[in-house]
Amino acid sequence: MVKRRTVMLGLLGLGTAVASCRSSASASLKVKVLARSVPAQVLKAFSRDTLTHFESELNLIDIYQQLQWWQARSPMTPPLWRRLIPIGHSSSQDATKPPPVGAHLVTLSDPWLEHAIRQDLIQPLPDFPLAYALPEPWQKLLRRDREGYSSERGKLWAVPYRTQGLMIAYQKPIFQTNTNNKPITKWADLWRPELAGRIAMPNQPRLAIAIVLKALRYSVNDEAALLRDDVQEQLLALYRQVKVFDSQAYLKALVNEDVWLAVGWSGDILATLVRYRRLGAVHPQEGTVLTSDLWVAPTNAKLTEEAQAWMEFCWQMPIATEISVSSYGVSPSFFLPDVKVPEQLSQQTLLVPGHGEVLLPLSKRGQTNIETLLSVEAEG
Repeated sequence: MVKRRTVMLGLLGLGTAVASCRSSASASLKVKVLARSVPAQVLKAFSRDTLTHFESELNLIDIYQQLQWWQARSPMTPPLWRRLIPIGHSSSQDATKPPPVGAHLVTLSDPWLEHAIRQDLIQPLPDFPLAYALPEPWQKLLRRDREGYSSERGKLWAVPYRTQGLMIAYQKPIFQTNTNNKPITKWADLWRPELAGRIAMPNQPRLAIAIVLKALRYSVNDEAALLRDDVQEQLLALYRQVKVFDSQAYLKALVNEDVWLAVGWSGDILATLVRYRRLGAVHPQEGTVLTSDLWVAPTNAKLTEEAQAWMEFCWQMPIATEISVSSYGVSPSFFLPDVKVPEQLSQQTLLVPGHGEVLLPLSKRGQTNIETLLSVEAEG
């Protein structure tokens, strides 16, 4: 069994330089990383041999907006983060001029990948042999054409470093055995009458649709099922059950006891459980939905050897183990054929593909079907 102390000692042996103290101007590699998705000790370990500036962002929305800002082809109003935090002493004429690309690599999540490709915000990556060795669903996720659709001949647009799954978190006192509320065990429980107006979840329509498909025992990637009457009916019913749709504050609603349940990503939920013992969580019986945090390269960023080295570093077994343990997800490197998974990764955090489905990009037909489904929901 791999002990946490063993992993930590291995990391310390790789180096202890503090990445956040590096000068941004002198760094040979600049990485913008989603906060808490990579532990600080991993960032420090890599910085020993490579002068690297790591900058964290609290959410993916901010990262995506910065990608858009970097690639703006004409003057535009600066995003809020840029207006509130002036950098330098630019003239008024330059105030709306897009700045140079600010990173070699940034974190993005796979639901954002299609839009980033289509808007020309990111560029294809050099070959990454380990990513090509991942099971079939990952090839459809990572290899795409210039419009963002899956393609067997498509280029590699991203390298994953952390995978999470959808879970249900709940107020334990409300669902204890001595109450009238039955335990939460499956997605279908979200439709129970007593839970109406007591649920919070991210404001992402495709995730809501994926939950409906799982509850009805369809694949989350079954595009034909999107036009079935039972899917349309259950989606409308689910929206009536939910009190809070907010991608940033869905767990805050649970912690503040505004709701009884929250649907969200395992990394967020399991980290919250550590701080709030009155909360519990479950991977629903029907299986989970998998999503991944990815390294992508902004358009016009230089694809350096250091950037390649950082992506490979995240896949080294001790590093992948530490990322998995500390961020409450699992490194996709453990999905490679014949790779032995450390016992340290408990069944609660280990989301192997057999226990969940990778949410794949929609085809053109699938996009039409989902637009039809959502238009019916809007009318309802």
